[in-house]
Amino acid sequence: MKKSSSGTRTSHSRHESGHLSDKKQAAVLPGKQEKQGGKQDLLVAYQRTVFAALFLGYACYTYNRKSVSYALPTLLASGLLTTSSVGIISSCQNTAYAISKFLGGVLSDRISARLLFSIGLGLSGSTALLFSRTENLSIWALLWFLNGFAQGAGWPACAKLLKKWFSPANFGTWWSVLTASSNVSGTVSPLLSAYVIVNHGWSASLVLAGLVSVIMAGLTLVALVDDPALVHLPDPTAEVVGSPKPVSPKKERQNGNINKNNNNNNNQMTVGELASSPFLWIVCLCYMVVFCSKTAISDWGQIYLIEELGRTQMQASQFTSAMETGGFFGGILAGIVTDRIASKLKIRGNPRLIVASVFMLGCAVGLHLLNYILTISTSQIFVSSVGVLLGASMFGPISIYGIVASESFPAHLSGTAHAVVALAANVGAVVAGWPLSWVAKTFSWSGVFLLLESLAAASIVLIVFTRRMHLTAKQKKA
Repeated sequence: MKKSSSGTRTSHSRHESGHLSDKKQAAVLPGKQEKQGGKQDLLVAYQRTVFAALFLGYACYTYNRKSVSYALPTLLASGLLTTSSVGIISSCQNTAYAISKFLGGVLSDRISARLLFSIGLGLSGSTALLFSRTENLSIWALLWFLNGFAQGAGWPACAKLLKKWFSPANFGTWWSVLTASSNVSGTVSPLLSAYVIVNHGWSASLVLAGLVSVIMAGLTLVALVDDPALVHLPDPTAEVVGSPKPVSPKKERQNGNINKNNNNNNNQMTVGELASSPFLWIVCLCYMVVFCSKTAISDWGQIYLIEELGRTQMQASQFTSAMETGGFFGGILAGIVTDRIASKLKIRGNPRLIVASVFMLGCAVGLHLLNYILTISTSQIFVSSVGVLLGASMFGPISIYGIVASESFPAHLSGTAHAVVALAANVGAVVAGWPLSWVAKTFSWSGVFLLLESLAAASIVLIVFTRRMHLTAKQKKA
């Protein structure tokens, strides 16, 4: 009987200690959950701040980069510039931009992306301010070369910060929305610049663009943070798992072997193998074509409409704004659509590139309309509609090619891959400067648009007939 009562007391004490342990765990768990919930809310707040700073900052980059283009009709009309000198200034900027964007992609892995972004924006704003203070062609060419060099720091820093702060599952969507910041700027800034130029002169327009950029550079320096870990926040790029199902030891070993093999395959690719990848060069050629077309229409579109179709500067600016508006929707649509279909569409080839070829068909149609259908008597509404079509069909592929380059190669080479295709794109931008001004002078603007239309059609053929060479990224579930 004594042993029995002793055993009963022991079982009671164990039962009570179990209850106490449960109560302690129940008391601790809500505290942990509240702490995690608080950090998650803080992470979301930081993400919004970082994205807003990048969006507004890159919009200022675009405004500053195009500030001279908006003043070109006035500079040409006043005799301060000729068509050839415009081509020289444009090529100086685009050449420097091509070089620095490539270097920026490499530097973004080695220095603070926050500093890279803010310093680049501040320097580009300073060159715009200096540009407004002189009328010497040589100094203008030098300043706009420096402007292009500073501009190259913007997007590589954006790409690095996006990867640090946002989930890979929605990377295409975030990339496209951030790209659309240049379209927002491109929609508003031509009209704003035209108003300032008409009322206060071309130099006032450059001063405004420079001041806005310098002020925004200071704000981004304060608002941006390089990494969530620097402010003690969880890594948003890590996969979030709710309630994981129990995995058998055998299955766990299999998964471990698969992951090990995948990591080994990813780490085996070298820079030399990347450079010799046919798929990389397919993307490079297509990106170069569409970027050449986009730069040509952005830089020369207003001049063509004023000189050939008798439009006023405000009407020509409306066309540019319409193009950027179309680009805003086209760029976002490209990211959302390709994010959704990339893992569902079962076709030979890279699904994102197939979508890009559809956009390029729209680009070829828009260039054909601009060349052969628009006349002096065409209504302004139809002219703007062509601008919307061109913007949507050019900015869609621009967004897609950048995403494809970043996600289709191993993580340790994704930055290099993007830097290479960005370099190719900016070679297209350089071609859109002095070389296209020579084509326009020798063969007329009709020859320029026919050339661009033919190149757009050739890029479609290239994508469709090289599908066996395409690489695809493994889509991660959100």
